[in-house]
Amino acid sequence: VVSKLAMQDTLITSIERKIAAKKARRAEVEKFRRRALPRDFSTKIKAYYPGIRKYSERYNLDWRLVIAQILKESYFREDARSHVGAMGLMQIMPRTAREITSELDIAFIKDDPHENINAGIYHMHKQLKYLKDADEENQLKRALAAYNCGPARVFDAQDIARSMKMDPNSWEAVKQFLPKLRPQYANLHLEVWAQGKPDFGYFYGSDETVGYVDDIFQNYTLLKQMY
Repeated sequence: VVSKLAMQDTLITSIERKIAAKKARRAEVEKFRRRALPRDFSTKIKAYYPGIRKYSERYNLDWRLVIAQILKESYFREDARSHVGAMGLMQIMPRTAREITSELDIAFIKDDPHENINAGIYHMHKQLKYLKDADEENQLKRALAAYNCGPARVFDAQDIARSMKMDPNSWEAVKQFLPKLRPQYANLHLEVWAQGKPDFGYFYGSDETVGYVDDIFQNYTLLKQMY
């Protein structure tokens, strides 16, 4: 009898924990919906979902990741422009836009939001191709970092990880060593590179890049619960 009661108590406790966890997830999603999404989010999704879905499928990306990326890049503002010249929903840099224009034969990345989305998804696809040899999460996070700061910075961080006998394909390793690409780590650089500095130069934007990846992946997780 005691054993049966104990089993019932364990089952009830397990069910209560699952219910509590489900309620917590719902509360988190609702908080995200209220605080992180623009007021006209539904209108934006209706306008851009077909293109996002089309190009996500073409380049083997999850469309919800793309939405999380657009939220971070531009907050779905078509006329968004950064202080360094990145433009549009996916914040494409002018040099990148010129490269993509020649590769995809699309000419209005700056002015056409649909072409901007196409270009951004294609650019993300290229980062994923540069950064293989990892499980899906680590590949996605490193590719997001590359989208933000360029793959060269990720490659340099991976060089440090290798020298430290750490997995260079792990996002945690890359995340740890991106800040070490600054000149104050000259002694470390001497151990990694013959020229005594990173192959692609010093990097001062690691905080922004790490925050970029973490924010997008957190929102991506919540969007997967919503859709």
